Amino acid sequence: MTQQRSVALHTEWETILHSYHPLRIRYSPGEMICQVGSYVAGIHLVVRGVVSDMMLATGGEQRNSDILGTGDLIGLEILERNSNRLSISLCRALTAVELLFVERRQLESALDDDPALQRTFLRYAVSRYVSTRKDPRQRASGKVQLCRLLLRLGEACELSNDDSGIALPAEITLRTLGELLCISSRRLRHARQGIQSLETNDSGIEFDLDEARRIIADGCLTTA
Repeated sequence: MTQQRSVALHTEWETILHSYHPLRIRYSPGEMICQVGSYVAGIHLVVRGVVSDMMLATGGEQRNSDILGTGDLIGLEILERNSNRLSISLCRALTAVELLFVERRQLESALDDDPALQRTFLRYAVSRYVSTRKDPRQRASGKVQLCRLLLRLGEACELSNDDSGIALPAEITLRTLGELLCISSRRLRHARQGIQSLETNDSGIEFDLDEARRIIADGCLTTA
């Protein structure tokens, strides 16, 4: 889903790149990019790497993290022109990350001058808004949740697969998966037992793409 929703946006971003000179920022794995309540001074485009975006739901409770990859945006709060533009997300680099930063006034000027760019940003914002409010935890099993997360991470990492085998970057550990799913190590261990292809070694986490998709499909049939 990350790749689908970001393709058009990444193309439209060229308009801003030609008119302004975005600041290039790099983050190391595990480094915090923004915190809840911090002022959103502009918008970041993910150029490389994978970011977790933990958006708080109404009441302040945590939801499953959204996984952001190349072409995704951080700082959508600035599009709400009547808001105080304080972040409602906690964003952290899962791998080495490279971002381009555009200051708020520059982005607003670009959007005012280009109606097509406005529409693209609006479609993207709506897509993100909807995806962050889909909370499958109440109906999906831990095994299905874990498979969904593995697929999103593989997509965001833009990994190629050989015979449907996927190997995530070494920076993404089992502890990372548990934190992203907001589940205990015991529940994560139980979920892992239902995924036969899931293995961990020195090079990272490996799993079979076809098995993950099959588990998700079976889970959908069970809850339908």
